[in-house]
Amino acid sequence: MSFQFLAHAGTSRTLVAFHGTGGDERQMLQIVKAIDPDASYFSPRGKALEGGVHARYFRRFEEGVLDIPDLLEKEAELAQWLPGAMAAQGLDLNGATAIGYSNGATISSALLLLHPVLFSQVILLRPMVPFVPERAPDLAGKRVLICASPEDTVTPFAGAQELERMLKSYGAEVTFSSVSGGHAIGPADVSAAQAFLS
Repeated sequence: MSFQFLAHAGTSRTLVAFHGTGGDERQMLQIVKAIDPDASYFSPRGKALEGGVHARYFRRFEEGVLDIPDLLEKEAELAQWLPGAMAAQGLDLNGATAIGYSNGATISSALLLLHPVLFSQVILLRPMVPFVPERAPDLAGKRVLICASPEDTVTPFAGAQELERMLKSYGAEVTFSSVSGGHAIGPADVSAAQAFLS
């Protein structure tokens, strides 16, 4: 069940980072350090491969068409593994903030919907709706930041807006930040995350 991961015990908040397609456990380190240089950091590498080389957290049939059974299976595996894996590194999942980019934002959304006890705060960079849960989760008290770009052709802006509506309907407090730059992460994402966490 174990994942390859990168962990760092800092002196500030703990950010649990989920990379995008083709990334690895190091992809999110630069943005985490830009957001908070003193943060503790934990990042698992997705185990699903696309084309035999590009790491993801779950499979997809094509861009924008997710393999939902595989997503649900991988999400459950992550949710079971994370607490113990982080504890073994001296990091406490309680109070940690998830930050996910693209494919990592989708798995972060799935974790929020199906295992809301894991994270009180979630930062979603270029997300999409992962699925509509069979039973509405209670997300009261959960804080979510969504950063989406109208120029994004990979995870469309309208999908991020739909995710915002969904999460609000379940009781989450959602901050929506419209940024430029398309699918790439930029300074506006860092600023929005810093404001959200302050």
